[in-house]
Amino acid sequence: NNMKKLIVKKIEKNNCFVKDEENNEYFFHIELYDIIDKIEVNDVLYMSDKLIKDINNFVSSFGALDSKYGRENPSEDEILEEGDIVNVDVSTILDGYYSDASRMFVIGKTTPEKQKLVDVAKECLEVGMEAAKPYCFVGDIGNAIQKHAHKNGFSVVRDLCGHGVGLEFHEDPEVLHYGKKGTGMLLVPGMVFTIEPMINMGTWEVFIDEDDGWTVVTEDELPSAQWEHTFVMTENGVEILTY
Repeated sequence: NNMKKLIVKKIEKNNCFVKDEENNEYFFHIELYDIIDKIEVNDVLYMSDKLIKDINNFVSSFGALDSKYGRENPSEDEILEEGDIVNVDVSTILDGYYSDASRMFVIGKTTPEKQKLVDVAKECLEVGMEAAKPYCFVGDIGNAIQKHAHKNGFSVVRDLCGHGVGLEFHEDPEVLHYGKKGTGMLLVPGMVFTIEPMINMGTWEVFIDEDDGWTVVTEDELPSAQWEHTFVMTENGVEILTY
């Protein structure tokens, strides 16, 4: 791969913004790369074309294929096939504020079992949204989601959760997708947070792929599905910010 010269133009909050010699702009997210605290504005970086391509595919959208929950490095070797279910997770930054959303896509026609998983995962997001009421608790959301998933024969991932979002990508509160009513942080108007239930066909347990330290896979490698929105709590309930 050819090496490209990049000039650091700005370091802001969680991002480092750079330009190449053709004035193409890129940015790197501090949560994904550990070089941010070692560089300064006007520093020169050299990166391969492939790395730049991978980084920009990666920071603009996370994705997962079937058993690979929620996040996966982009790969030219992974070919989508008829029947696959795919999650695309996108974050935008506007005027310093973050958002976070994801949805499922079915490639062609899939099996009835996978289609049900995709549909129930979306329903779990909806029942979680309905349970999110002003002056109730985060645990109310998780309890509603867990009940709906279990009723349909699926499990809820416990090692990953929704989160507050704003000037930082991950803020309080942690929004667990399981639990008991009346527990967790009080939900008050003005709070902005995600609900993003990860619903598995088999066990709720997951592991991180040792090869890249990032891709999360279901322990039994059965399919997983996820839907997500960013919400703001109002006096009348939640409002979706990420249509």
